[in-house]
Amino acid sequence: MNSSLGIKIRNGFFGFLCIGVSLYALSHLFHEIFYDFKGEDIAQSPIWRMAFHLHFLGGAVALGLGWTQFLKNFRAKKINTHRKLGYAYSIAVIIISAPAAFYLAMFANGGFNNVVGFGMMAVCWFTFTLFAFQAIKKGDIEAHEKWMIRSFAVTLGAVTLRIFMPIMIASGVDPQEAYQTIAWLCWVPNLFVAEWLIQKKS
Repeated sequence: MNSSLGIKIRNGFFGFLCIGVSLYALSHLFHEIFYDFKGEDIAQSPIWRMAFHLHFLGGAVALGLGWTQFLKNFRAKKINTHRKLGYAYSIAVIIISAPAAFYLAMFANGGFNNVVGFGMMAVCWFTFTLFAFQAIKKGDIEAHEKWMIRSFAVTLGAVTLRIFMPIMIASGVDPQEAYQTIAWLCWVPNLFVAEWLIQKKS
């Protein structure tokens, strides 16, 4: 297969996954059925509901836009668009979705393990994205790229969660046990892959 065609197919499949999960996240804003997995006392809290909506709204924007930032040809030909999308991604994560995700993690199903797992995920997401934003403001493109790889690796936790969770349940793992594992499995391996990519580029 022609290498250029292979890259286009890979990018297209990657974009399909990101946009698909992004649209799924947006559907959370319109169906109250998504509240059913929480206790009624929490699900009826206006603050929790606001955080829930902000998290999925910001996450959908970050996931839907973030993958385009790694398309080399697009970045080279449309640098101004790349910058604008980068600002939108940063705002979606730093100001909207990551803080809301941290608040939601405090009420995560599954107890202390999931509170810590999803809480750490939110902290890393916020921190990596903030560092990427600060690096590009200073003109440090190399550091910016490294922190963006880490940031988007955490963003992709939304995709890997929805891949691994059904696989684990279909394999016979108890749903509660699967959810205990997924609080870490959906994002920590992504960071190992991110570090491998960073080292490979270096």
